[in-house]
Amino acid sequence: MAKGSWSTDERAVASFWAKVDRGAEDECWEWTASTMARGYGQFFPPGPKVMVLAHRAAYELAFGDPPAGLLVCHRCDNRTCVNPAHLFLGTAADNSADMVAKGRSTAGERSVQAKLTDDEVVEIRASYTGRYGEQAELARRFGVSPPTIHRILNS
Repeated sequence: MAKGSWSTDERAVASFWAKVDRGAEDECWEWTASTMARGYGQFFPPGPKVMVLAHRAAYELAFGDPPAGLLVCHRCDNRTCVNPAHLFLGTAADNSADMVAKGRSTAGERSVQAKLTDDEVVEIRASYTGRYGEQAELARRFGVSPPTIHRILNS
């Protein structure tokens, strides 16, 4: 099937909605079939083996094919939700900004690679005077490398 052509196949559409636990119009509609490792639902329409992200399929069924280059994003932040009312189109940058705005980003101390807390970063910035050798001293004091201190002070 060509991209998008599955959504006009009654058997495929019925197969899709049979895998959805629909709640009220304002609730998340949970995808009950298989999911990818990152938790997003995956739908395999009848016919040639092709995978469609479940939330993207729900958007396509409700509104038609999304324009090229746009992602189908979740307002509810529930990766298994396929309620079209919870979905919106955006660029990759829009999706990233939405993630950061909602506090779901793993930047800063939430990163598994973080060596410093947010409070320590604030302390480093507040205490830095620009004196020669101070970045190396701060690096030793906080147990990180001088380039890490440099990046903190210049970001």
